Amino acid sequence: MEDNAPAHNLDFTNYEREKEGIDKVDWPPNSPDLNPIEHLWNIMKSRIQTRRGVERVTSEGAMKLVLQQEWEKITIEEVNWEISKLPNILAQCIN
Repeated sequence: MEDNAPAHNLDFTNYEREKEGIDKVDWPPNSPDLNPIEHLWNIMKSRIQTRRGVERVTSEGAMKLVLQQEWEKITIEEVNWEISKLPNILAQCIN
């Protein structure tokens, strides 16, 4: 799936797609995200950025630990909330 991001519209990408006979499906840029996990990643990103003001992560191991800690803080309610928004997002895509 492509979302008209610059990387998906490079001349090389378009050339290779056309050469292989692959049709491009129009997909509006900035379309609502249909993957709930992306919204959970955004929650994690926000929480990690908040932590950056308090603590400094200086190694790969420390970053892995921070990522794991923040992932484990995501509640089932947050997951269910993101999933519950899908019917509305799909309706927006159809309209």
